[in-house]
Amino acid sequence: MFSDRSSFQTETSPKKLDFRAIGKAVWLPFSTWAAAVIFVAFDRGQPGVVCATPVAWLMACWVGMSCVARSRSLTKSALLTETALAGGVFGLLQGVLFVAVAPFMGEIKPDERPKAVLMSLAVVVAGIVVSAILSMAVGAARANQREKK
Repeated sequence: MFSDRSSFQTETSPKKLDFRAIGKAVWLPFSTWAAAVIFVAFDRGQPGVVCATPVAWLMACWVGMSCVARSRSLTKSALLTETALAGGVFGLLQGVLFVAVAPFMGEIKPDERPKAVLMSLAVVVAGIVVSAILSMAVGAARANQREKK
């Protein structure tokens, strides 16, 4: 019925980021991952599922596509910044979930605590970086398609 998508949205300035799009792009993939981890970890008694977090970083591709699709930003640089931020937030949230669930995998011996802390920190930092890069790469491809239309 209506072919012009912009008639429903107010345009943002090229210098401002669309934080609404960032939040909405992160919400569904993260809530899906969190629900799966919480269900398997606590209902099924397998908290080790949280160790699949590096595989779940691939969900950042979903975040990047969703962010570009929802964004009202006018410039490609703003879109890429938004997708990188969305991916980074997504990776951070996954890292926090990892840190919250990992202690339920079993007792950590006192001499292994520094390694556990280092591993948790590595998962958080790597998740932020990898998710931001994946989200931005997919977002760039999606933004190129959007420019052609």
